[in-house]
Amino acid sequence: MSESRRTFLGAAAAFAAVSAWGAVSLAAQAQGQTGAAPMPFPPPIGGPMPERRVSPADRMKINQEQIKKSSARLAEVVGELQKDLEANDTTNVLSLGVIRKAEEIEKLARQIRTLVRG
Repeated sequence: MSESRRTFLGAAAAFAAVSAWGAVSLAAQAQGQTGAAPMPFPPPIGGPMPERRVSPADRMKINQEQIKKSSARLAEVVGELQKDLEANDTTNVLSLGVIRKAEEIEKLARQIRTLVRG
């Protein structure tokens, strides 16, 4: 093979590789993906903010307030659920509202349990 053909084929292969790499990078940009990791925000000038430690007594007071609010809401939702079940015939179909209230009751019960555990 002559020298000019080798040069031409080498240049054509390099051009094809660069074109393929460019097409892949454009497709990744169109999908929102980039090869490099995003730059994180710089740290604050004074350094990271120190965490405020809450004493166990303060934490118990906060938990007690949240338990009272959650248990009041739980009692309210249970009453609403009972009214809905008494008002509607649930032998064949449960309404979506009844299911949502039951899920909210479960969520509140779990929240109260985790607060009581500390």
